[in-house]
Amino acid sequence: MSKNKLIFLAAFVVFVGLTVYALWNEISRGTAQLKYSISGVILSAPGVGGGIIKTDNAHVLLFDPETLELAASKIINPFLPPLTFSIGQADAGQPLSGYYRLLVLTDKNGNPNLPSVGEVIGPLSPPIMLGTEGVEYSVDRPFQSFPAELLATKTESPETSIRGTINVSPELLDQLSSADRLVIMLFDPELGRPVAIKMLPSFRPPQKFSIGQANAMGGQVLNGKYSLRILTDKNNQPFQSVAGEIIGRSQDLISLGTADLEFELDQPYTR
Repeated sequence: MSKNKLIFLAAFVVFVGLTVYALWNEISRGTAQLKYSISGVILSAPGVGGGIIKTDNAHVLLFDPETLELAASKIINPFLPPLTFSIGQADAGQPLSGYYRLLVLTDKNGNPNLPSVGEVIGPLSPPIMLGTEGVEYSVDRPFQSFPAELLATKTESPETSIRGTINVSPELLDQLSSADRLVIMLFDPELGRPVAIKMLPSFRPPQKFSIGQANAMGGQVLNGKYSLRILTDKNNQPFQSVAGEIIGRSQDLISLGTADLEFELDQPYTR
């Protein structure tokens, strides 16, 4: 056999080997994802889906069946049921195992804790085992409040909130408009996502504020320290910036129970 043929054969064998290896890794990764996730289809019950539009966010949430703490969350956008979904370990900040309860709700105003006309929600499901496929979940009622089981954990007190006053850097004051809303968020430093959101319809600095357990997403229990972000919103889309919006981000983590915090919005909000 000629030298060129040997080189070609060796290259072909390497190519086939790498392809098989890549396919095997992909299959293994897919199997692992299925093992540690819950998947299926989200439906809308007759008579409740008329207000759903494709720009709505769908919040898919998993709760610990014992403590009802939020274990995993995922935002699906655009959302038009019927729509397939999967949620699991990739959407959690800590290892998942066993059973979880599923909740799905839609959001039009960027605040999943604040019901709005046209938003819908489904029931808090019975416990579902990780690895379950083919779940059929229906959003079946207008979103007026979270299930009573979750609301039982939402309490407001100085010990479970952060309070203070919001100001604006002098050079950014001219960016404010009388129509601006104020968005206040607590971020979990490990998960890197918001765990509490509060929206105020207007902003007139200096303005008092508080955020904490009563604003926790999905009724999860808050404890410890969090990163605080506060921004103005001109377009009813707090996760999409437009010209003139401004933001402040805490440099250090802030403990629940903090009072008399002086917080400044000091940067243009770009995203």
